[in-house]
Order: sequence, then C-alpha cells, then structure tokens
Amino acid sequence: MNKKKLFNKDWVKSFSRGYLCSFTTLLFMKNLFRYTFLPLLTVLIIFIATCLISSSQMPGMPEGIPWDKLVHFGMFFVLSAVSLVDYYRMHNGNPPLLRMIFWGFVIPVLYGGAIELLQKYFFSSRSAEWGDWIADIIGSLVATVIVIIFFKKRQRSKKNISL
Repeated sequence: MNKKKLFNKDWVKSFSRGYLCSFTTLLFMKNLFRYTFLPLLTVLIIFIATCLISSSQMPGMPEGIPWDKLVHFGMFFVLSAVSLVDYYRMHNGNPPLLRMIFWGFVIPVLYGGAIELLQKYFFSSRSAEWGDWIADIIGSLVATVIVIIFFKKRQRSKKNISL
C-alpha cells in the first residue's frame, strides 16, 4: 500500500482544526459560566424574593423605616456590583466602559422594571410599586458608581507603581 494514502495531511489538518474549535468552544463556555454564574444566581434569588414569596410570608419589621425599599436597594446593589466585577474580570481588567455600564446598570434596571410588571400582571400575591423600581434604580446606580470609581483608582495605582 502507498504511504501517501495511509497518512493524508489534509485529514490531520481538518481533525486538528475540529479539535481546536471544540476546545475553543469548551474554553469559551467555561469562561462564560465562570463569569455569569454569580450574576445569574443573584437574578434567581431576586426573582424568588420579589415574585414567588408572598407579602404575608415576609418577616415583620419595625415601623418607621421603609424596609421594603431598603431590601430592593440592597438586592439591586448586589446584582449590579456582582455583574460589574465579573464583567471587569471577564475582560482582564480592561473592559469597554459603556458596555460595562450597560451590563452592570442598564440590564439590572430593566430587570427591576420587568419584575414590577410581572408582579402587577402575573403574581396576585405581590403588588407593583414605582417606589420599588426607583429603589432598584438607585441601588444599581450607587453600585455602578462605586465599582467604576474603585476600578479607576485601582488602574491609576497600577500605573503609578515604578521600580
């Protein structure tokens, strides 16, 4: 038998390209899961807390403080902070600022609005309030500002290091 027919270089090239493509896809999926797991878990917890648990099942809190608004603020502060930090890490410390703001602020704000709409039209045990959505927006905004300032200061301190 002819050696050229046993060992076809084109077959090896196509096999290695296919393997490399599969490896690249696997690596991409691993990184995607790594950087989106915590934000998606936070989204799930917020959904359960705001849509599936009825108001009567919430613990009683002392009067005088708008606990509901503080909880909304805190949940969306955490959601935005986690999303921003993971987006920053996914881009190796050099993310495009507008995209970072989009994923860390705009998407959580839209999610908060969608939750309020779901509460109004689909979950009878919950009620939608403009104040809740405003608390969501403020929580996301505060987290966005704090995280961006933190990362900007961190980048400046890395640039100022000289040996």
